[in-house]
Amino acid sequence: MMKLWVNVCFHYVPERLENFNKLIKNLQKINCKGVKVVINSNTNFNDDLQIDVAELADPFHLTWEHKKYMPQFLESDYTHFAYLEGNVDVSQKTFNYWLRTRKLFKDNNFNFIPGIHRIEIDEEGKIYSLDCTNRVNINNSQKIFIDDDMYLSLPEPYQGMFIMDREMVEEHIKSDYFNVGQKGWWGIRESANLGNTFINPPAGFNHRVLVPMEHFSDCWVHHMTNNYVTNVHSPHSKILVDKLFHGN
Repeated sequence: MMKLWVNVCFHYVPERLENFNKLIKNLQKINCKGVKVVINSNTNFNDDLQIDVAELADPFHLTWEHKKYMPQFLESDYTHFAYLEGNVDVSQKTFNYWLRTRKLFKDNNFNFIPGIHRIEIDEEGKIYSLDCTNRVNINNSQKIFIDDDMYLSLPEPYQGMFIMDREMVEEHIKSDYFNVGQKGWWGIRESANLGNTFINPPAGFNHRVLVPMEHFSDCWVHHMTNNYVTNVHSPHSKILVDKLFHGN
């Protein structure tokens, strides 16, 4: 059974506490051998939580603070490491999907990563894709099939979080993505979230992250602030998830 180590990045603002507290409660309810939660923040705002207060020359580097815990994770008996921002509604469903799909990929000798897809919900209850700014043509997409189920490579693989097993953490530490700095055209904060997305992708694929087509909602994680769907100037959260894919 999974034993989970989680680092949560949370820049303290009182208005953000409601979503943050929901995330912490969800993590405490995960059915596993144990859950260790470390909060990387700019201030100690709760004496009941393990909070690592970072004094940084650049506040954008807060998203990188979880990296220093990865060697400690490998020295422990924890089995899985997760990095989250403090505004995502991660639950048991998320980890069940990830574990099931990771095993499926490994059993079939595929070096892919189970994708997480963030969504936002508007005031009418409509669900939007946060991480895709364009509709996806299935016919022109990189994909694999396992037992007739399709797993698709999205052209925009950013997911704002990651889950890793011990093998993946070891791989990450040895990569350039472990070192602080902007990666490609991704911003400095976003680069910290890329995980192993672009490390040794299989031949013919631009990255390693795949999402399930038969049960797409299994990989959804709610971005609880819903701040992109209400921002008319942002291209994010403008495509309904049920309109995201086209083609056969």
